[in-house]
Amino acid sequence: MQKQGLDALKRMAQMAKNRLRNKVKENNNKQLKKTDGYKVLFGEVVDIKSKIISKEDTMFYGKVKQMLDEDADVANPIARLIDYKVFNKLMPDAKERYIFNLIAKYKTYKVKYEQEKNIG
Repeated sequence: MQKQGLDALKRMAQMAKNRLRNKVKENNNKQLKKTDGYKVLFGEVVDIKSKIISKEDTMFYGKVKQMLDEDADVANPIARLIDYKVFNKLMPDAKERYIFNLIAKYKTYKVKYEQEKNIG
């Protein structure tokens, strides 16, 4: 049931993206690259970045937020965020990828947390 909802959301996002591309092509703008912004109404550049946040990412952000609320200067945050049930079953190269992905997610969510804290 959820997969159908995600598929529908992806289709709608793709249709919107295609509409923007067609608008840009109609205006005879330069060839688009993935890193370029899209020129839409009035020639303003709009960067389009979309990401579907999974339930696991939401839970992970909750852990990061709770950990940083308790202590902003955590000595070893990655060790506290590892899911050892998953980690212990991985092969050595998969463990390395897991750690690198975890570090990247932690950095992203720490910045998000700090931005939310500064706004609020």
